Amino acid sequence: MDNPEARDPHAVPWLFDAYGLVGLLVATLAAASASAPQVALLAGSLLLLGVVARLWAGFCLARLAYSRRVVPRRAFCGDAVVLETSLRNRKLLPLPWVEVWELLPRALVPSGELEPSASHPGSAWLGQGASLWPYQRARWQHRLSCRHRGVYALQTARVRAGDPFGLCEREAWVRGQLEVVVYPRVVPLRRLALPLRHPSVDAASRRSLVADPTRTAGAREYRAGDPQRLIHWRATAHRGELQVRVLEPATSLQVSLALDGRSFSLPWELYRETLFELTLSALASIAVYLSQAGYPVGLFADASPPAALLPSANPAHLQALLEALARFQPVGAPQLNWWSEARLPRGSAVILAASDAATDLPSTISRLEQAGHQVLLLLAGAGAPPAAAPTHRLLRLVPGQDLAATLEGWT
Repeated sequence: MDNPEARDPHAVPWLFDAYGLVGLLVATLAAASASAPQVALLAGSLLLLGVVARLWAGFCLARLAYSRRVVPRRAFCGDAVVLETSLRNRKLLPLPWVEVWELLPRALVPSGELEPSASHPGSAWLGQGASLWPYQRARWQHRLSCRHRGVYALQTARVRAGDPFGLCEREAWVRGQLEVVVYPRVVPLRRLALPLRHPSVDAASRRSLVADPTRTAGAREYRAGDPQRLIHWRATAHRGELQVRVLEPATSLQVSLALDGRSFSLPWELYRETLFELTLSALASIAVYLSQAGYPVGLFADASPPAALLPSANPAHLQALLEALARFQPVGAPQLNWWSEARLPRGSAVILAASDAATDLPSTISRLEQAGHQVLLLLAGAGAPPAAAPTHRLLRLVPGQDLAATLEGWT
């Protein structure tokens, strides 16, 4: 099989195009009237062959249904997903051969034989072929390895079929788009080396006896004695039974993850690829660790696209945070630190991630501390750290080191 970019569908041979069929019809009638049965048989057979081939090719793509799905649609870097495709012939006309071509991103490392794409350098064609009887279905499964963080679109596919004699072919686009989200690599953590604490107290408490009515952590079933003001009407309508809001503790430690995307937006691959991916992996690992410990976590970034997610302990919030990390590219906003202290929640601890190429890092740390935030720094690269960052609140992210050991403070 040749992919759709390697060759176009076969053109109809000149003998079986419209003029050729008319010529065969005239030859058949002339031979029959001239009492030349052998010539009439040959011309008539070719005429019948051409008509059948053209009619078969004309209807081969009719009532042909192609569907696909990715299970699961979201995965972590290093995991694998399965692309399930299905082609169904919903008519009486059998298909002696049919090809389906999927254009897949090479970053997903699809299994099977691939053909490179000339017009899409980062993608490759995956071919699928079958023969279908009337109302028969063909199914395929392909394992996709998620080796790199990002959001990948599986766009249109091409279906090609034709007559049994290989004279005529037809090709059609199958519209539809699937999106596969690959989260950054997450390493399991048993502890965090950064000394997190509440800015207003000496030690952080995971839970408080006082609840904050402005922050909802989730919902639960209604119990006798629950105040009416805590009824979660949207969750009640969704589940069909009365639900009440679960409030977050008022004095729980809030952590804001802040990413200085501009410091990675440099022409060197070390910063745009290696250090940027390492930093996102560190932020994702910290977010998962803090969420599992019950701390509200937020995300603020001046990457592309920008993000401003307020701290929350809701499990659905962690998924939104990881998805934002999956979409980031190291292109900074035009203003300096648009997520500055005016946007960060007051009283939250800030884990600031930047590269050693950030020129305004000391002033950023100073502004955040003046606004009452405890600032902890994740510095990517081997350059000298800024003087404004005390060593006990600094973790260095260096390629080649064990990330889990670095975040736990063993390196």
